[in-house]
Amino acid sequence: MLLGAEERRALVADGYVVLPAVVPREQALAALAAINASLGEDGIPKDELARMRAQTFCPDLVSAPPILELFRGTALAEIAEAALGTGKVRAPTAAQIALRFPSPRAPRKEPRPHIDGMPQAQNGVAPGTIYHFTALAGVFLSDASEPDEGNFTVWPGTHRALADHFAAHGTDELLERFPPIALPPPRQLTVRAGDAVLAHYLLAHSVAPNLGPHIRYAVFFRLFHEDHDPASNAAMVDLWHEWEGLGIAGGG
Repeated sequence: MLLGAEERRALVADGYVVLPAVVPREQALAALAAINASLGEDGIPKDELARMRAQTFCPDLVSAPPILELFRGTALAEIAEAALGTGKVRAPTAAQIALRFPSPRAPRKEPRPHIDGMPQAQNGVAPGTIYHFTALAGVFLSDASEPDEGNFTVWPGTHRALADHFAAHGTDELLERFPPIALPPPRQLTVRAGDAVLAHYLLAHSVAPNLGPHIRYAVFFRLFHEDHDPASNAAMVDLWHEWEGLGIAGGG
């Protein structure tokens, strides 16, 4: 499964594409079993919840084979190369295990947009730095077939607005806050277990509240083009700088 014309259009225009049934059922179940076994054995200390939400749950599993195989052992790796360039994607060595627990009695809060790598108290990013990368790939291990089930939420097109903003004003604003750009309505992605999403690093995203009865399970991979320079903001102001597979010359 490679990127067809419609998937490429979605990436360029919206900043993301949903990829149905990319992960075979047995691989999704193997990852889910490993996560649930870890939760059963180690539990979750209450005072660690905020940090785990911001970084990862089950830190003992982030480099375990059942987790990494969700990317390297499925079509998702080939799809990422079709977008970033053949042989241009650094193989991820760790993932983020992202769980969202039901909170049906809590007041509903609208999701707030962000991009990854902004320094915050609990996310492990050092103050004064921005942990940027090329693309975000996510694999869903549970269904979110209705809104407000912990859905991955995006603001379509904000990758373009943010690149324009950073080209005009620089990126230092991210050290303090999300830039005040015009935002379209948020879109909660409805997905099934085994679906995946590939998104531009600059796409504003968040997570919807989980008002359903089940835990939302997802695994995210931060993907780097092999030439990505952590000391440069080139990929934040030149939108397609590291997306060679899309064949878009001159950024844009």
